[in-house]
Amino acid sequence: MLKGYFDLPTIAFFTQKNIWTGSLYTDFSYRITPVNQKGDENTPALKELHTQVWYGTQCYTLVNEFVCEFHEELTEQGLERTREQLTEAFEDFKKIRKNVNSDFKLH
Repeated sequence: MLKGYFDLPTIAFFTQKNIWTGSLYTDFSYRITPVNQKGDENTPALKELHTQVWYGTQCYTLVNEFVCEFHEELTEQGLERTREQLTEAFEDFKKIRKNVNSDFKLH
């Protein structure tokens, strides 16, 4: 569902263990992964959305450094917070994108 800059799927997409990857302005890339961390007798299992952001057009497996990462609950509210955090990260990117674009040009 398009809301602001990001056209993210519904929470049902993530509860089915699907991964979502996207980009904006070519050089702002992100990946949202549902994570099910097993708990133990003292800690319950944790289901979350793990989001990673990087600049450039490299595929996820080749990225050495992420600009930011965040974790939210695997719920509708967690997905909305993820969208808000992505928006903040993108607003930061827009302030510096000319520098980022020149850093990623091929020589």
